[in-house]
Amino acid sequence: MSRFQWLAEVRLMLEHYRLYWLNFLSGMLADVLFFYAILIGLKSVTKTSLPDIDLGSLLALYGVFQFTGALWRTFASNILNESLLGSIEHLSLARGGLLTQLTVRAFVLGLNGGLYAAVVLLVLYWVSGISLQPSWWWPLGVLAFLPINFGLAFLMGSLGLFFRRVDSLFIVLNFILLPYFLSLTQWQPHMAYLPFAPGAHLVRLGLTGGDFDWDIFLLALLQGLFLLAAGLLAMAYMYRLVRRRGTLGRF
Repeated sequence: MSRFQWLAEVRLMLEHYRLYWLNFLSGMLADVLFFYAILIGLKSVTKTSLPDIDLGSLLALYGVFQFTGALWRTFASNILNESLLGSIEHLSLARGGLLTQLTVRAFVLGLNGGLYAAVVLLVLYWVSGISLQPSWWWPLGVLAFLPINFGLAFLMGSLGLFFRRVDSLFIVLNFILLPYFLSLTQWQPHMAYLPFAPGAHLVRLGLTGGDFDWDIFLLALLQGLFLLAAGLLAMAYMYRLVRRRGTLGRF
């Protein structure tokens, strides 16, 4: 795998920011306003004042949700766009084949999703006054949370490769993941065995001054590697299937 492939994907990402900056800023504004809508909704439902809610954990888990959504949604949408433009066949003819190209793109999009989530967190930290207390080990939490997100991205990408039109599924998954992640503010020991929960909890602990938990770290890493392997296998299977049927990129 050539370093020029990585540089080309990074340059493509930067060009998207340069050309579509208005769309980027509008999306970020929507995410900021959405967080405020969540705060208002929580205050109305719980009938408590906002200081009674663990706002630091809520903000950290909202950042986790933003990173997860930015990665898998962008990756799967990217496959759809390549199919619409008729360029996914060209990617399959590039060095290493389609799976290699998409793997490189997934990791670059992971970098993009991390930067986007960080910017959203910084903006919310600045405008809301909610304090975060990052621990020295917080990058370990992010590292343990990465594989499972790449696994989900590959799973969604494999569905996009075969079914192409999966936008409604993205909406359903978004509505499931948001309350799921935010519910982790009320952490219970049994939640450690739920998907995505140990990694998200570890990131939350790292951003709110919590103590490092080796058991949670290893469990998050194990979950992530399992889903990553499943996602790569699904991508390989769907790619072989669409090639056999002759439907790669065909609408």
